[in-house]
Amino acid sequence: MNRLNIQEPSPTPAGSAAVPLIKLDRTGFDYVILAAAYLFTPIGLVLALLRLILTHYKNHRRPTNLNLIMHVFIGGFVELSIAMFVDTMSGNTGTSELLTIQIFLAVIFLIPAFILASVTAKAKYTLSKLNTSYIELIQNKNIRYVGSISERIGQSESDVRRDVQYLKNKGLLDIDIVLSEGRQTPDPSMAAPNLVHSGRTSGFGAQASGQQIHTQPQSSPQLPKSIRCPGCGAQNTVQPSQSKSCDYCGTMISYS
Repeated sequence: MNRLNIQEPSPTPAGSAAVPLIKLDRTGFDYVILAAAYLFTPIGLVLALLRLILTHYKNHRRPTNLNLIMHVFIGGFVELSIAMFVDTMSGNTGTSELLTIQIFLAVIFLIPAFILASVTAKAKYTLSKLNTSYIELIQNKNIRYVGSISERIGQSESDVRRDVQYLKNKGLLDIDIVLSEGRQTPDPSMAAPNLVHSGRTSGFGAQASGQQIHTQPQSSPQLPKSIRCPGCGAQNTVQPSQSKSCDYCGTMISYS
């Protein structure tokens, strides 16, 4: 199977985008487990649990693993029901006893199967949302750094590498896409342009890129001041940046 099969979108809460559900991606070994689940339930249970233990850390395996366990419970119910029906037909068990045992078997096997079916559906929806997020970030937003994708999606970097490779194998991502390690640095060219002064970035853009705008304080204007004459001690008014003779003794007084 080269591509994942997409089902109809599931109902989502109002205001949220519909997420297409994917069909379960089963391997040949999964079909062996399914056959064992209906032909000999104990072997099917052991194989399904082994499959879950070894592969459940992979995001794309979780819905399939849960589905296999569900079929084991259904297979157990079917096997025991057939055995009880044959026993009843041979006259060893009465009809009322058969119904009682069937109800008991339904409680033991079918209720867990129903719960697992619900959990599987939720896992499929979660996986579909995850795949949609990968495609949105990598193909539409052109984010090609493992660290950046990991932060945005909330998966570990090892999970990101594994999930992206899985999507490539299924044809949902271009096989030529290469992800780089680390995190994507912000592009300075994305700073907002200043519409008043061309060639400058606006204050908002500068703050977004980590820059700060500093304004130089303006110096206060100089005013005339009264200076004591060094010769006679009289007070004289001197203009800024000028010198004058003392009004009383003629000594030169400089503005300082």
